[in-house]
Amino acid sequence: MAYQKVPLSGCISASSQPPAQGLVPDKISLRIGVDIDGVVSDSYPVWLQELNRHYGKNITVLEDYEMHLVFDVPWDDMNDFFVRNVEQLFTLPKPMKGAKEGIEKLIQLGHEIIYITARSPEEEEVTLRWFRKHQIPYTNVLFSGLKSKVDLVKQWKIELFVEDYLVNAKLIAESGVPVLLLDATYNKGDLAPGITRCKSWLEIVNSIDFQKDKLKK
Repeated sequence: MAYQKVPLSGCISASSQPPAQGLVPDKISLRIGVDIDGVVSDSYPVWLQELNRHYGKNITVLEDYEMHLVFDVPWDDMNDFFVRNVEQLFTLPKPMKGAKEGIEKLIQLGHEIIYITARSPEEEEVTLRWFRKHQIPYTNVLFSGLKSKVDLVKQWKIELFVEDYLVNAKLIAESGVPVLLLDATYNKGDLAPGITRCKSWLEIVNSIDFQKDKLKK
């Protein structure tokens, strides 16, 4: 999520500290990084609706992740809108179809889920409240703010990442971590090496099950 207050101290972990070397439980098959907006939370339909109401437009399909370009407004103006309405914008969305079940299945299979979001640390409370409301399991939720997610991916020794933003997916893949890109209207186009497009959470779970042995070699 590209619109938020600028974090005061860079990349911050909200819920825990990164694991020490060698302390990963044996039962963990993979440590999987998972984005929130557009991957776990079906945020964009709600945001599109609220932005249309605010700007007096009728945009029905989001074809660019950079929403200020879609609505033809300055970045600062849209950022102010998100800051003023963060509670509503982060509370109203439903979970993505199959996300809760997919995450529960991955945990059941022994994988560790680390949420890494571009939301700011100041948005921790409303974010965790949303997880609890929809009974989506979480242990570690990390907030990168306006910083790159790559530092947290490396710090937490993430082995595979689930993302929807093509730019983030490319940067993470370039760091050596394979990415599953959840298909969306705003991430069409050719994929860089290390990125696999998935049409649904069912495909994500199946792809992780298929790749886990190869990734652990």
